[in-house]
Amino acid sequence: MAGDGPLGYSIRLSPEYTVVLATACAFVVGNMDKINISVAIIPMAKEFHWSPTVIGLVQSSFFYGYLLSQLPAGYASSRFGGKNVLSVGVGLWSLSTACIPFAASTIPGLFLSRAAVGLGEGVAPAAATDLIAKTIPTSSRSRATSFVFGGLHVGSLLGLTLAPFLINAFGWPSVFYVFGIGGFAWNVWWQEIMKDERVRRILDADVSPNDPENIGKDELPWRAFVRNTPVRALCVVHFVHNWFHYTFLAWLPSYFIDTMSLPLSSAAKISLLPPIAALVVSGIAGPSADALISRGVPTGTVRKAAQSAAFLGPAACLVGASVIDDQPLCVALVTMSLGLSSFSLAGLYCNHADLSPKFAPVLIGATNSVGALPGIVGVVFVGWLYQKTESWALSLFAPSIFLFLVGTVVFALYGTATAQNFERKNRNEPFALEKRLALVGAGGDERGKEKES
Repeated sequence: MAGDGPLGYSIRLSPEYTVVLATACAFVVGNMDKINISVAIIPMAKEFHWSPTVIGLVQSSFFYGYLLSQLPAGYASSRFGGKNVLSVGVGLWSLSTACIPFAASTIPGLFLSRAAVGLGEGVAPAAATDLIAKTIPTSSRSRATSFVFGGLHVGSLLGLTLAPFLINAFGWPSVFYVFGIGGFAWNVWWQEIMKDERVRRILDADVSPNDPENIGKDELPWRAFVRNTPVRALCVVHFVHNWFHYTFLAWLPSYFIDTMSLPLSSAAKISLLPPIAALVVSGIAGPSADALISRGVPTGTVRKAAQSAAFLGPAACLVGASVIDDQPLCVALVTMSLGLSSFSLAGLYCNHADLSPKFAPVLIGATNSVGALPGIVGVVFVGWLYQKTESWALSLFAPSIFLFLVGTVVFALYGTATAQNFERKNRNEPFALEKRLALVGAGGDERGKEKES
């Protein structure tokens, strides 16, 4: 049977969902390699005598590389295909993860190693967007997106579960060795999947089933992207979403240790609760959004409702956690805030393909470039502000609450799910015949119109 690989995966899954499953697994591995530092940093800081500001700097180093790879990843995924870009990215971040123990004795060495991890992981969103656009129809896109990006929460669960065990049993360097090997194993599996003739037929096609035009062959309309109001609104939404996630991802174990006087292993166990909640909500958000769209609810209304739930729900939870002293209730509210934020999978993360299936990988690279800034600025800012105020409510909660409100208003006013026309004709290219006739028929000066365009 064509397509039967040595692992037998094609017997159980269609080629489309084999690709979706494997892409989700790449996100699992990626978030394990992203989150491992938030646990390992605690014994590392004790060993190397780092202050909270230095800890924040170390954790933010990932996002320097992550920021640099966003736009190149979007272009490369459109031009060469997400399947190749994702494989290279996983290989790079896995190798860099395994090298961290050798570089950790100096801050510059550790900074560069973590930046290389970010450089590799930065390609994953654009590559995944390209793979989903090529394999999954619009009617199922919310579910596929939720499933793939839900792999981040699974990665958090596995990372926060395994890291404390490995640290206690073998020391903190073992975390980076084991997690790095996991990425190499994924790449072996991915290469086996790519041998399936049916998978190759889908992913090697020059034309996406969701877009009749050839993806990646035209000059990218960067100016049109920058000038487009819905794209700018999406940049704001991505910044807000990532500020919340990156700052909490970096500081949550430290928050639990500090506020509840817990040992590392117990703090890591409690830190499992938010990813569990996020995983549950991920399973609800995508199918619910697709169901509403299939029943005739406008796609734009669904996207805005989902994103409002992803921002206003967590904002309310964080306000509650800021003003109460009951520690178990604080944990519950923080857990709910991170869980509810996963409604972004049916809002923010689907909206790039709504605006343009053709340019979706480039658009997510552009908005995620803005979204990477909180990893650089936000993580360090929280560490610095906590060092000054010694208040988690002021340093960790308050900035996210404010940004949630701003992001909700911006997306409600300027966001849309209407497909955008980003194409910009060359100034020397003649107008189409029907456009010329329309201009002449309207009594307009065709030459003047051509100049203005």
